[in-house]
Amino acid sequence: MKPGVRYALMIVGAVVAGLVIVGAWTRVLERQQTLEEIARLREDLYRARVAADRCRGSLQTSEAALRDLGLAIDSMRNRVDSFETLDRRGVPADQYPDYLELFDSYNDSVEVWEGRERRLRSAETACRETIEMHNSISDTLQTVLAEAGIETR
Repeated sequence: MKPGVRYALMIVGAVVAGLVIVGAWTRVLERQQTLEEIARLREDLYRARVAADRCRGSLQTSEAALRDLGLAIDSMRNRVDSFETLDRRGVPADQYPDYLELFDSYNDSVEVWEGRERRLRSAETACRETIEMHNSISDTLQTVLAEAGIETR
């Protein structure tokens, strides 16, 4: 074999070997990046799940407290109504101070309930966003795992 051909074959061989090494190294780096992305997404998903669980727990507590307050307000309303039905002419004069105190308490309680109900709706909106973020991270993780050929189910 002529030295020029031998030299050309060596160069072609070196280039091919270099390309194989670069290709293999690129796949190793891509795999490492994918594994790092999976680890990051899993950490993000864990944090999002904790936040969503806390949010749900807080909502359940607030909803229960609002229901309890609603029951207390209903009871007050029944007591106000009972004062008003004692006499068809209105609340008896000797019971009017008690009636007025109860009526004012009832009105104040309704305002408190309305404020808590508005805060609860606002918290529900924030929780919905937190849960949607959790679901988005979960979907992204599933996609990355599927693309990496990692079965999750």
